[in-house]
Amino acid sequence: MKGLHPRILDWFEGKFGRFTAGQAGAIPEILEGRSVLLSAPTGTGKTLAAFLGVFDHLLRAQEAQVLPSGIVAVYVSPLRALAYDLQKNLQGPLEEIGLGFVRVGSRTGDTTAKERAAQRRRPPHILVTTPESLLLLLSQPKLADSFASLRYLVVDELHALAENKRGVHLMVSAERLEALAPRGLVRIGLSATIAPLEEMASYLGGGGKRPVIVAPPAEAERKTLIEVFSPLRRDPYPSAGYTAGRVMKELAALVAETRTTLIFTNTRSGAEGIGYGLKNAAPDLADRIEVHHASLDREIRLHVEDRLKRGELRAVVCSATLELGIDIGSVDLVVLISAPKGVARALQRIGRSGHAVDRVSRGILVATNINDLAECCVTARMAERRELEPVRIPRNNRDVLAQHLVALAAWGGFTPDAAFALVRRAYPYRDLPRGEFDRVLRYLAGGGKSLEQAYTETFGKVALAEGGALALPRPQVARQFYQNVGTIVSESMVRVRKGRRNLGEVEENFIKRVEPGGVFVLNGQTVRLVKTQFLTATVVDARGAVPNVPRWFANKMPLASGLAREVARMRERMARFFPEGGGPHDLAPAIEWLVEEYGITVRNAEALARQMAMQARVSVIPTTRELVAEIVREGNKVHYFLHSLIGRSANDALSRVLAWRVRRRKGGNALVTVDDYGLLLSLRDFQALDAEDWRALLNPEGAEADLRESLREADLVKWHFRGVAQTGLMVPRQVRGEARRPKVLQWSSDILFEVLQKHEPDHPLLEQAYEDATHGFLDIKRAVAFMEEALTLPVRWVPVERVSPFSFGIYVSGIKETMMMEDPETAIERLYHELYHDLERTADAA
Repeated sequence: MKGLHPRILDWFEGKFGRFTAGQAGAIPEILEGRSVLLSAPTGTGKTLAAFLGVFDHLLRAQEAQVLPSGIVAVYVSPLRALAYDLQKNLQGPLEEIGLGFVRVGSRTGDTTAKERAAQRRRPPHILVTTPESLLLLLSQPKLADSFASLRYLVVDELHALAENKRGVHLMVSAERLEALAPRGLVRIGLSATIAPLEEMASYLGGGGKRPVIVAPPAEAERKTLIEVFSPLRRDPYPSAGYTAGRVMKELAALVAETRTTLIFTNTRSGAEGIGYGLKNAAPDLADRIEVHHASLDREIRLHVEDRLKRGELRAVVCSATLELGIDIGSVDLVVLISAPKGVARALQRIGRSGHAVDRVSRGILVATNINDLAECCVTARMAERRELEPVRIPRNNRDVLAQHLVALAAWGGFTPDAAFALVRRAYPYRDLPRGEFDRVLRYLAGGGKSLEQAYTETFGKVALAEGGALALPRPQVARQFYQNVGTIVSESMVRVRKGRRNLGEVEENFIKRVEPGGVFVLNGQTVRLVKTQFLTATVVDARGAVPNVPRWFANKMPLASGLAREVARMRERMARFFPEGGGPHDLAPAIEWLVEEYGITVRNAEALARQMAMQARVSVIPTTRELVAEIVREGNKVHYFLHSLIGRSANDALSRVLAWRVRRRKGGNALVTVDDYGLLLSLRDFQALDAEDWRALLNPEGAEADLRESLREADLVKWHFRGVAQTGLMVPRQVRGEARRPKVLQWSSDILFEVLQKHEPDHPLLEQAYEDATHGFLDIKRAVAFMEEALTLPVRWVPVERVSPFSFGIYVSGIKETMMMEDPETAIERLYHELYHDLERTADAA
């Protein structure tokens, strides 16, 4: 650390005493001008490690009287709130070190016109921004001088960007910055949970030099304590159904005995439900329990964050909004309601507690049903070993490419060849074919071959200037581009307003089902609908009434592949304790093994063992050595339960391929239900399948083509096209500064979708919609891998008299949505005990 300026070194040692392992590894590399990927647990000073090198650079420049007037460092965050926090948090160290001359500025969607104008006149030395705002800056050539002294790019929460189109957006912008930086760009990527490190370093480095990886062992930085808790006692709850309501008493006790608790759920609906239940379970603390998720009004979220920082709250129930590194003060405990479907996500959330180097991160995984208990056990074990799942990086996104080509045309000086070379230096486009690039360019010239004849004026956004460089055909194209940058799609949402205050947003489809006078919960408040008008729902307080919980449309998080494999391995290792068929099994050996292997309580181990024993009695315990399909006959229907433990997205893709092939092979339609653990194929007698049929259905050859054919009649691709059309600038979200209504956006997108489907099925934006549907929302790659593996395994046909415990979750998955006269949790539990009451008594006797 001798390379640090003495003033900075003295300040650091006086304030913190010692460097963490991550800081000690990263800072010398940054001082030498090398790019760094720093992977270390939350609370170990990663952000400070990045900026000490920037401070050193600025202080030495000031002492040498060569302090630049422009931007030296760009910090990019996935969240505006994180950018806002960093701007505030940098001021303290700068003042304490004596660097008051350093200007820090924020450029996000919240930056006022007055602030933007001031930044143009006098740019900040450190610019704090988001991927979208950065591209806006890089589409204005008059700002070129502001970047003339650029040296550093800091990307925070790299894992949260790398897995989506916002990261693709940023990586092309990074290549733009690389070309502007006179001495090259020092890229610094920060993440607590990212893998694989080698590929992510290449992702960050792009066309520049590959960053140095600094990833000290987690135990060298901070200790993490992870516990598994479940309400399961002697009488196990069913393997499906959101039974989190049963943990309210225990959850209230945890909140009462802990200074500050952060409670994560996997959905916004879950956050509202838990928040409402927790307030009722702990009425004395209700005014210090808040809810926080993306559909709440921004002012409400900021108010919750401020109260949390000031230590005024005992608990906040949230979805993913507090997962990233927003400064939320001191949190003593993190509770995860249900397994979060991924090890990285679990570590990220648990790392929010004990947010300091010398404190222990404490997390509790609360299992809400039997399958969830198995997931929680495996998640805790893998998290302790930091066995992270790899980030899935989007590739060759045509809609994001369209935005950057318009930005390059606005900046000026880029020929198509130069633009292609620049884009290919970004890791997500490293293998982009020139033909794909040219097709996107043709679309931008006039809409594509099906639209350019009559609509070039409407869709044309890029032209060639006299010298062959990309240019904008009309000045208004630039204005429209500035208003529509980004990959965040407008959805049809209804604003909920109580008095003069906005509470947040709910989906239009939800509010349509609520009659005036109906009661629902939002922001943890029970409200009654008065009226709905112009996408605004007016509500009043309804304290004491029993509410509905809104459901927000979102792709449910699928079980990560590594976790799925570990759950399958747990089942396989437990199968040895439970031979198929026969009488009651001795549970003791399995319980002893589970307690020793996973460190769970005897009661939880017993619940898992009992489920395994019942599965062995009814059917067989699936293993990786064979493919198990259970068959249940019900009247003139036959149900096939395929145990394909590959996650919801992959099972969804697989089920659509199978249903399409059944239709071609047998005729008629197939009813399909999926979850993380398998799929249910419900057919009529004339569609019944034999072994030969199954071999044909599971043939991986042509599976992706069959999936695409099956999607032609589904709404899934049309839904994705709406987002692609907005990102690809075909359907603008804003026109002349006014946001277009979601209904208008949907109508425009759907018309264009039908036109392209019929007249130009290979249009780049339509191709991107299919890509997003099959490889983003669905996971055809993982489904095909399963099909290839299935070819090598014997298929085990297991006729069963009743649905097996392992298949129960898929069997009842529709009950929660359709049952109105009975509480879904009660209905599912009642059905479970009706199916297995005799086996439960046998297990009790054993």
